[in-house]
Amino acid sequence: MEVPVDIAANLARVRAEVRDATLAAGRPDGSVRLIAVSKLQPVDALRAALSAGQVDFGENYAQELRDKADQLGPMPRWHFIGALQRNKAKYVVGRAELVHDVDSLALAEELGKRALPRAIGVLLGVNVGREPQKSGILPEALLDLAHAVHAVPGVALRGLMCIPPAEGDPAPHFAALAELAARGRADGLPLDELSMGMSHDYPVAIRHGATLVRVGTAIFGARPTRAP
Repeated sequence: MEVPVDIAANLARVRAEVRDATLAAGRPDGSVRLIAVSKLQPVDALRAALSAGQVDFGENYAQELRDKADQLGPMPRWHFIGALQRNKAKYVVGRAELVHDVDSLALAEELGKRALPRAIGVLLGVNVGREPQKSGILPEALLDLAHAVHAVPGVALRGLMCIPPAEGDPAPHFAALAELAARGRADGLPLDELSMGMSHDYPVAIRHGATLVRVGTAIFGARPTRAP
């Protein structure tokens, strides 16, 4: 399949912007990892990104991640970045390095049970904007859940993630997530990773401490429509 977008050029531009934002924030070059959000994109688009040196890819649908991982082999480093149902954890474990939106102890336990004797990395999804239509743990409940997840066999707690409200300035929400992570680290929790920032706001997220940014349309162009 011909890929109509110059993915290599887009990647080069996004990488340069990530680097510039990282250095402008006074942080070391390379301290922010770029995740190419490839949900609904054809496998040929991912191959083009791989050829341009991209390693980390993010998928929102468990079966789609399974199918793409099985087609592309061991080279991509997969991230599951959507809301994950417990009965679909089997498609993600053994393929994804990191699950970005764990918001319940039950989901963490399901992932850990399937990952043993190894461990799967998880980030806790935080509903920083307190939006009723979104998943994610509320900020005041985060530390209790983080301690519980940290104790689950087969799970490696790595950090936090958020998607701020679509309207308004995302900066206060990114700052709030960074503050929650700092409080957790002071409490002995391994919350070094911050997954925040997408195509329209990742420079702001980097300024507030993002270590993982999730960029889709700026790399691949418009996302195809999902079949009903």
